[in-house]
Amino acid sequence: MQNNIVLITDNKEIAENIQKKIVLLRDSDKFETIPLKNCFEEVKKQKANLIIYHLTENEEEAENFLSFLQKLKQTKELFCSSVLLLYDELDENVLCAAFEKGLTDFVSTKSSDSELTIRTIWCLQKREKLYETESKKDILSQLKIIDKNNHVYTENYTYTVLKEESKKNWGTFVVVAPDINIRSKISPIDLMNIIKKNVRTCDILGYASDFKIYLWFRETKKEDVSKILEKIKLSLTVDFTICAGYIETKNIAFDKAEEYANNALSKALLKGDTFIYAKEPKTNEINLEDNIQNFKLHKENFIKKLGNILSPLFYQTQKRIEEKLFETTINQNVTEEKSLFSLENELGKSLFTVTYPGFAKINIEIIHDVKEMELKAEKLYIDTKELSEEKIEYLLDCFIKDFQNYTNC
Repeated sequence: MQNNIVLITDNKEIAENIQKKIVLLRDSDKFETIPLKNCFEEVKKQKANLIIYHLTENEEEAENFLSFLQKLKQTKELFCSSVLLLYDELDENVLCAAFEKGLTDFVSTKSSDSELTIRTIWCLQKREKLYETESKKDILSQLKIIDKNNHVYTENYTYTVLKEESKKNWGTFVVVAPDINIRSKISPIDLMNIIKKNVRTCDILGYASDFKIYLWFRETKKEDVSKILEKIKLSLTVDFTICAGYIETKNIAFDKAEEYANNALSKALLKGDTFIYAKEPKTNEINLEDNIQNFKLHKENFIKKLGNILSPLFYQTQKRIEEKLFETTINQNVTEEKSLFSLENELGKSLFTVTYPGFAKINIEIIHDVKEMELKAEKLYIDTKELSEEKIEYLLDCFIKDFQNYTNC
């Protein structure tokens, strides 16, 4: 594949030195030097993969450079092109502004041959990765999995993607919506664009129904998410206000997290311009709805239901992870009194135990007995009304990941 490399400079000496330094060039690569005047139009003709822009200390030239970057990222055929800033003296303010507009890397005119070569290779590699990413986005957009305007998940796929992501790791789930009285003044697309500018590229965003936007912040505490929401709020004009409901998903199935966050959002919308953290509702230890005389029958039926969930789940989980956990003994057993899933290798043993002492809640105890590590046992309680295979599967997956981390397997 041919790499089209363009150097933008009015300095002939710099042009000659840079061309000599870039020793990675092959016969198939193309290198060309162009002057600063009308450089954007020339770069557009060349369809450059890498643009090396020589910037002097001239203030007007710095403004032209930032304008050049902005035009570049707004041009479809040049969006993936890498830009390497070649500077005489470093201006940190210009550098920060340039990175916000899409600068790839920077290097001094006094740099060694090796440094310039490495940074050039890095820029070309980054261009290829960006090109590949954009190609995949185009395919997902055509399939209507992501939105064509801002490349976030569409309403039909947001729930599915976030539910699968929640199985992999914990995070904080957020539901954002504009206040009811300003919904005619701001479109979901405009709000999404503002949100995207204030979150990380690794955060997951998607549209939901009723002007709602779903966000997923992987392994991010609620306190940090609260700061991000305030940052988004400050990015809005005074005419626009938003509300949000959010919740950490530790030990909570995604369906429940979605329910709690949406309930919190509803309360926030009643107040307006408010963010509310959703707390998991507390349940009573004793459920007196059933007559004591029916307790035995209820317990038998529930144990049967619990066994129908745990038996296939434990078996399928064991088969799924056997090939991944090398030199690890996996045992699982389901009885009326106690159900157990255990992992053991030379570094330690971990137990995932499920018991049902009453009929209001089931108990889950997680113990990691690992050599040279002091780990406390963890006890969890699940209300019988909220029992689901999904919730147990989530906790079991977290247990397995912890075992892998503790024993490095």
